[in-house]
Amino acid sequence: MRDRGRLLQSLNSSSIKFNPLSAPLRPPLRPSALKKQDRRIADAIALMGGCAIAVFPHRTLAQSNIVPDNTLGAESSVVVPNFNDLPVEAIRGGTQRGQNLFHSFQEFNVSAGRGAYFFSPNTDIQNILARVTGSNPSQILGTLGTFGESTPNLFLINPNGIIFGQKASLDVGGSFVATTANAIRLGDTGLFSASEPQSSNLLAINPNAFFYNQLSNQGQIINRSTATTTVLDTPTIGLQVPDGRSLLLVGGDVKLDDGFLSAPGGRVELGGVVQNAIVGLNTNGNELRLSFPTDVARANVSLTNASDVNVQAGGGGSIAINAQNLDVLGGSSVQAGISSGLGSPQSEAGDIEINATGTITVAGKLSFIANGVSPGGVGKGGDINITTGSLSVTDGGQVNALTRGEGDAGSVMISASNTVSLDGGGNGNLTGVASTVEEGGVGNAGGINITTGSLFITNGAQLDTRTFGQGNAGSVRITATDTVRFDGIGSNGRASAALSDVVEGAVGDGGDIEITTGSLSVINGAQLSASTYGEGKAGSTRIHASNTVTFDGVSSNGFSSAVFSNVGEGAVGDGGDIEITTGSLEVTNGAQLIAITDGQGNAGSVRISATDTVSFDGIGSNGFSTAAVSNVREGAVGDGGDIEITTGSLEVTNGAQLIASTDGQGNAGSVRISATDTVSFDGVGSNGPSSLAISAVQLGAVGDGGDIMITTGSLKVSNGALLLAYTGGQGNAGNVKISASNTVSFDGVGSNGTISGASSSVRPEAVGNGGDIEITTGSLEVSNGALLIANTFGRGNAGSVRITATDSIRFNGGGAGSSVDTGAIGDGGNIEITTGSLEVINGTGLAGLSTSTLGQGNAGSVKIIATDTVRFDGGDAFSAVAPGAVGDGGDIEITARSLEVNNGAVLFATTAGQGNAGNARISATDTVRFDGGDAFSAVAPGAEGDGGNIQIITGSLSLTDAFISSENLETGTAGDIIISTRQNLEANRSSIRATTQSGDGGNIRLQVGDLLLMRNDSNISTTAGVAGAGGDGGNININADFVVAVPKEDSDITANAFNGRGGNINITTQGIYGLTFRERDILASSDITASSQFGLDGDFQLDLLTNVDPSRGLAQLPTNIVDASQQIDRRCTPAAADQKSSFVVTGRGGLPPSPNEVLQSESVITPDWVTLNSEADNISRVTAPINPTKTASNPLVEAQSWVYGANGEVILTAEAPSVTPHKAWSITPSCEVVGREEKEVF
Repeated sequence: MRDRGRLLQSLNSSSIKFNPLSAPLRPPLRPSALKKQDRRIADAIALMGGCAIAVFPHRTLAQSNIVPDNTLGAESSVVVPNFNDLPVEAIRGGTQRGQNLFHSFQEFNVSAGRGAYFFSPNTDIQNILARVTGSNPSQILGTLGTFGESTPNLFLINPNGIIFGQKASLDVGGSFVATTANAIRLGDTGLFSASEPQSSNLLAINPNAFFYNQLSNQGQIINRSTATTTVLDTPTIGLQVPDGRSLLLVGGDVKLDDGFLSAPGGRVELGGVVQNAIVGLNTNGNELRLSFPTDVARANVSLTNASDVNVQAGGGGSIAINAQNLDVLGGSSVQAGISSGLGSPQSEAGDIEINATGTITVAGKLSFIANGVSPGGVGKGGDINITTGSLSVTDGGQVNALTRGEGDAGSVMISASNTVSLDGGGNGNLTGVASTVEEGGVGNAGGINITTGSLFITNGAQLDTRTFGQGNAGSVRITATDTVRFDGIGSNGRASAALSDVVEGAVGDGGDIEITTGSLSVINGAQLSASTYGEGKAGSTRIHASNTVTFDGVSSNGFSSAVFSNVGEGAVGDGGDIEITTGSLEVTNGAQLIAITDGQGNAGSVRISATDTVSFDGIGSNGFSTAAVSNVREGAVGDGGDIEITTGSLEVTNGAQLIASTDGQGNAGSVRISATDTVSFDGVGSNGPSSLAISAVQLGAVGDGGDIMITTGSLKVSNGALLLAYTGGQGNAGNVKISASNTVSFDGVGSNGTISGASSSVRPEAVGNGGDIEITTGSLEVSNGALLIANTFGRGNAGSVRITATDSIRFNGGGAGSSVDTGAIGDGGNIEITTGSLEVINGTGLAGLSTSTLGQGNAGSVKIIATDTVRFDGGDAFSAVAPGAVGDGGDIEITARSLEVNNGAVLFATTAGQGNAGNARISATDTVRFDGGDAFSAVAPGAEGDGGNIQIITGSLSLTDAFISSENLETGTAGDIIISTRQNLEANRSSIRATTQSGDGGNIRLQVGDLLLMRNDSNISTTAGVAGAGGDGGNININADFVVAVPKEDSDITANAFNGRGGNINITTQGIYGLTFRERDILASSDITASSQFGLDGDFQLDLLTNVDPSRGLAQLPTNIVDASQQIDRRCTPAAADQKSSFVVTGRGGLPPSPNEVLQSESVITPDWVTLNSEADNISRVTAPINPTKTASNPLVEAQSWVYGANGEVILTAEAPSVTPHKAWSITPSCEVVGREEKEVF
């Protein structure tokens, strides 16, 4: 930034051709000397009969052509030629009316080397008015003066023109007026006319107006005077009047061609009038002042060939120019102010007032208009006020109001109805408008105020209100109805610029730069700077453009188009703000908006308000990103400012950046964006940098980072773009906060390999907490490798990722994470999601939802709340303690209507370091479905810690090719698995297991409202000591209406151990089917085991529920009863050998498994009932003894007969009784029993 600062230093005193206020001055004529001269001339006239004497060398020259006319009659003028044989014409006589003395001439010319003096006969005379009634212009080639008893004002009136030659000079006691007006008005009725002398009415009233006739072709006034003369030892140059007096040239055209005009401390007025006009003349003490009506048609005024108008003195001194067009060319100058060695603290210089209805041109090296305080001068400088149609300052031209002495500089005020153009041209000369405190000056700069239609600052031209001395810089204020354009650099390497700086070594506050226009463009290396490099606050830059603002490109010497509000290196003071209000803003191709502090003081802020769009795009040819920057630089002490953007839509693309950071001692600022429609960060630059918004505490810095806050309708961050908040020093990182009413999207990877995303982190070697990432929106999508990350690599806690989306959240190949990374000390943050529905799909690499610790600190949790569905499909959610890490894992918590975990997706909480694994908690009001997905809590080999619990509460749970697992592969305990469903729990090729390596196994508790169904090698197991080590098996508690498995599908319920005690299995149910309790598991069989290989087996407790509602499950019997006797083959004879047909019985038949249950609809009618023993209610149908005794079972055979029991019941028997049958059998063909019912315990 220091290079840019040097670039911006433009109006350097050493580079100016010479300071206009320090030029050699023409000493003024002293009033005492004039009085002495008047006495000598008066005495000579008295002695020599009215002849005059001047102070010329004694020689005889040709007489001047001065011819009185007879229009004044007896009071006509008298010319005394060659008085006392000297080259002097003394003019006496004339008509006196009060304080006025009138002269009239046919011709009035003063030859070179001669003088013409008007005699004032008494002290009453204040004005001497001399008119020329002939048709020729007057040529003043010698000296024109007055003498006598007073120091009157001298008026020379010639409508045909007045020409002052190179050797012309003035030797007057009062003011001097040369005019080509037709007449001078005296009060309301008096008139002194040169074109119509007969109409004159001479009065004893001061002249108060100049008349220009409609038909008159006004003559020119031309001054070529550069004469150096001496009046009573006082040198004069050109045309000069005494101190405090006025010198007025009122044309026609007024031309200074290598001519000088001087009125030290007085007033110079130049005015050009075409015709048919009245120009007022006002008298204020010794000062004469013209009054030009606004509707007067004007002629031109020009200063060429090093002409000079100068009123510098110890105070006072003003200049006014009224014209159609004004040219200040060829090294010409217009100067006012306090002269060197003169003035006092109370002194005030007069103003320079220029009014040109057409165009003002100040062009060429050493051409300038200046007002100020010269070195050694004391007092306040005056203003420069310019009113015109168009102003052009080119090729080294300058308009300056400055101070080099002790006192404030004046202001430059420009009002141009059409255009103002400042152009440096190609000659390398400094071109511009300035109001400055120069080196050595003590005082405040004024300001530059420009009001125009359009303003163009090009090719190195500058507006400068800096302070190089002791005092405040001025402000630059521009109002342009159409456009303002700053464009390019000059051949001298200086940028086209507006500057209001406190430069290095200066003491004072900087001024503001304020621009109000329709459209503003700052392009091709042009710059605006309100900065401080000394001791004092920098000013602010405020831009208001109703249409557009454009900052674009880089200069040919590599400097960016920019706005600066800086506190430079070594400076002491706060930086100012950059404020832009517009319809649309474009910052492109390396242009920059920069508010930094490199010294001791706070940096300013960058504030942008655009009703339509804001765009930051691309990389400059110098390799710098297009950017808005607020920064505390390395070594600086102070807080950074904010970057605030309010707009309809914002785009930050192709490597452009928004940066709020600190490299020194102070807090970084924030990036705040509010866009009613959209915000887009997209892509990377041509040389690799990502498009981004960043708030950072850099390495070695001390201070907190600011936030990144975005409020919009929709946000898209894509193709390698980033939102970053981090700390690399000593201080907390800021937050990333996003609020989007519609959608938020993070998508893709940039061409430089950078992942799109949002990140808040604590960098290595940093000390401080990371910030949070908070997103509130309608819908969020994170896809194609994009990530949301809050992590810590240093000493401090990582932040959390919090997302609230009213509709949906979708991670499609993207992820969100919070981690404590390797070498870090601090806790990780949480992933917190609240939404309508959540999808985590296509997870690879870092995709998914994760919290972890790789350092010293606890991992955060993953917390999800969804009113509708949560779906993990190929994407994970996990909380992990990595190998070598010290800290507890976080939890996985999901609350939703339904949950799906499919296609390799995993929900897991693990530890591979020193710390406990986290828990997994799932609550879904409707369903939870794992299909090819898992949920587990694990302690990995080499870890130290306990496993976490897995808890699932839902309406129904479906497991297909899934694991619900709690593992501890070290010495700690496994976590518990707790599942509660209102309806079914269905497992297909799935497992629910709690396993330990050598510690106690975790417990499994299943609370199933209806059916627990196990299919195809599904397992419910707790295992302790899988490697043969100690540890008791965990317990399995199952409470379900029914527990069902297919016997031959090897679906098992096991609670096993190696050296420890086997776990207990407690099942509370109304019915259990397809499972057999065994001491040891048998392959291809669905078993229940509670065993220990070397320790005590566990217990199996089965509680069958008896308090069953007898009305449950009733079915309406059919009204048409089938006659079973018609379905029997009457040929079937028991025990016969014939094989005619078959009668196959399968299933359990028509009887229920318990007498407590009602008969099913297919049950048959039985004979008389018996009473159930009341004690049977508390007896399990089957008791599984610890060591059952095996007995040989009798073969099943056909019933051969039946008998009646004691109570009359029918009993089928395998052998025929020895009693007489009730009724004889008929021998019929026999039936072979081709099937049998084989009822197992389970």
